[in-house]
Amino acid sequence: SCTGIHWPSPDPRRTPAASAVRETPVNTVTFFADLNCPYSHALTARLQALGLLEICDWRGVQHDPSLPVPPRTGDRRVVGALEDDVDAVQLQAPEVEIMAPPFKPNTRRAIAAVAAVHRQHAPRASQFQRALGAALWVRGEDISDGAVINEVAAWAGVPGWVDLDGPAGHRLADDWDMDWVTRRLGGVPRLVRPDGHVLWGLATAADIAEFFSSPLRASGEFRRG
Repeated sequence: SCTGIHWPSPDPRRTPAASAVRETPVNTVTFFADLNCPYSHALTARLQALGLLEICDWRGVQHDPSLPVPPRTGDRRVVGALEDDVDAVQLQAPEVEIMAPPFKPNTRRAIAAVAAVHRQHAPRASQFQRALGAALWVRGEDISDGAVINEVAAWAGVPGWVDLDGPAGHRLADDWDMDWVTRRLGGVPRLVRPDGHVLWGLATAADIAEFFSSPLRASGEFRRG
């Protein structure tokens, strides 16, 4: 599922300074997200604002792979649920630009396209992923459409020789999905440290800072806790 944790609004006086966040002992955090999850979109923006997105290994997964291509428009149940989630995000992360699109697109092709860029031209992968998120959550575009994906890729500076719908990207996307399923994380967004510590949902800046800056633990510590 696509989930957000309803934290109270952070008090800026208690939020750790960005300099403290940069002193993180964590070199890489795995970030499981879905492009059609508004909490994933908001967490991406929050991590970027904190200067932490660059040390996150983004892995796209489908929390609802049954969504049709093209997406159904006018589905009141789906659109109503999206609007509720976006309302929750706007309360928890008012700094994030987001609006509910009129549909919920299948993200298989878009995730595979990000995976292809990650494999073939990694320096553009993060910008491309964020641009796809903006295409859906800011402009209301259908990111299951290959033409939209190609336009976003061109805007993000992805070279034309990258095969956005080729087998390499789909294989890597399958690997990401298998990793997510094997870890039994149960939804998105999820941040996972090398020591197994998981941060669930859309966390506050303060909790993100603590997650990245607290010392790595021995592998058995979480089991004992």
